[in-house]
Amino acid sequence: MARGRGGDGCKKCLLGTCLYIFVVLLLLFIVVFVIVPVVFKYSVGIQRSLIFPTWVITPKNYSDIDDFKIKGVKNFYVNLYDNYTTDGAENIILGVWQILPDELLSELIDNSDYNFDGILNNGNYSILLYLHGNGQDRTESVEIYNVLRKFFHIFAVDYRGYADSTSAELTETAIVRDIVEFYKWLSVRTNSKIYVWGHSLGTGVGTQLIANLKKDKISSKGLILESPFTSVTDVMMIHPVIKTFSFLPWFRSTLIEPMIDNGFNFDSAKYILDVDCPIMIVHAKDDTIIPYTFANELYNIAVNNRNWTYQGNVTYHLFDELNYGHMYIFKAPELPTFVSEFIEECDKFEKNK
Repeated sequence: MARGRGGDGCKKCLLGTCLYIFVVLLLLFIVVFVIVPVVFKYSVGIQRSLIFPTWVITPKNYSDIDDFKIKGVKNFYVNLYDNYTTDGAENIILGVWQILPDELLSELIDNSDYNFDGILNNGNYSILLYLHGNGQDRTESVEIYNVLRKFFHIFAVDYRGYADSTSAELTETAIVRDIVEFYKWLSVRTNSKIYVWGHSLGTGVGTQLIANLKKDKISSKGLILESPFTSVTDVMMIHPVIKTFSFLPWFRSTLIEPMIDNGFNFDSAKYILDVDCPIMIVHAKDDTIIPYTFANELYNIAVNNRNWTYQGNVTYHLFDELNYGHMYIFKAPELPTFVSEFIEECDKFEKNK
């Protein structure tokens, strides 16, 4: 009889253990696959910090040009809406670096002695508006500036909420509106043609920038997309963490659609159809942040759905070499040749319009 009771006790103990494990696993499932998606859906702040991680950027003295090992650079600020502040519009001031063309640099001239305004006004050098990625500021692309200044007079701008630009609400619409205003500010101060170069998130900003300028009948000379994507949510859906939620019936409604509804999607696949200038895409095959397959898709969308006769050609360069990744395409020895060829393509397109 004692043995029987002992056997029953072991069964009850085993049943209790199994029930305990089941409850723990159920609670874990509810927390991870129900509560987390629901919290994400209703937390605009979490969504915003995912797309605009400004907290990773270390504050700097952006006027101390010598500290960044670059010469021929002016740090300044542009008040975008100073004519509208009395009507209650946001007072947004963006931090900017003006980076002179390489051929104007001289060991005999101190950085502060260059005639930055005069060089902008004379219109002798094509201008490049540089738009950085989501975890950067205008100081973190010195290597690519040194490549591109061989061809361009560069203006690198920090979005609202980034670096020492005005801290303000970060959304797709707001950032693009600011950059449209900055482009207009720049265009009235020079006779030079303006190119746009976007990297990572900057490709989404740049593509939508040119599409929006089209509404005001303002055209750019050319658009260069470095490590682009089709949309933010497309990139999210292939991310290993996000993919673990993809089996859920509420996956799109809690993790994907809120990003679109709250203005964090940057749908380049849509806006690239309204880009009326030549486009060059560059991407690295070993990019693990934004896989090159998105560049392939964006290229195919642009080639198959734009009219090259009045919108311009699309050129695509995929770098097979390792160690370029998401940030180091500037190391590619072929890059200057590709840029030079693209400028020639843009010149031909402009003459034939």
